[in-house]
Amino acid sequence: MSNIEEEVQEAQEETEEERHKHCQLPGQLEAEKAEENSKLQVALTARNEALAESQKVEREVFELQQQLESKNAALQDQVPCNDIQLVLDQAHGDLVSTTTRFWNTVDALQNRRLASYLPGSGVIQADWPEQGGVATQGDDFPSASPNRLSRFLISRSPLRLTNIDILSKTMMHFGL
Repeated sequence: MSNIEEEVQEAQEETEEERHKHCQLPGQLEAEKAEENSKLQVALTARNEALAESQKVEREVFELQQQLESKNAALQDQVPCNDIQLVLDQAHGDLVSTTTRFWNTVDALQNRRLASYLPGSGVIQADWPEQGGVATQGDDFPSASPNRLSRFLISRSPLRLTNIDILSKTMMHFGL
């Protein structure tokens, strides 16, 4: 009879385990349902916000179109395009000239800044602070370090320290 009692006890334990699993299942399903409802609410809120923003943009576009049409109607008879062309050509020329001066000034400032890293003529510095190595007058090409390469290229450029004075006077002339 002990085998039968053991089988009955095992069957009761299995039944109890299944009952326990089934009791937990509704709780798990409720938790999943709540999580999915939360995700749904977030998605609905985002959709509603996007819809409201879209409607706002549509209203703004409509208002801007109305303003444009009214401005076009008001300005249509005022000035012929041929008269404006001369003013536009002159403004374009002024803009190109100003832009050229601006970029020339930027280039001069960059050259001035880069030239400040160069030593004076005939001066050899024992250590370059950013390189950590010893510089010699016979160095033909720098190591792979970007700082040494840029200094090498600058030192080989046609810009000399005397040109810096010319550039600074030019910048002072333009009020920069």
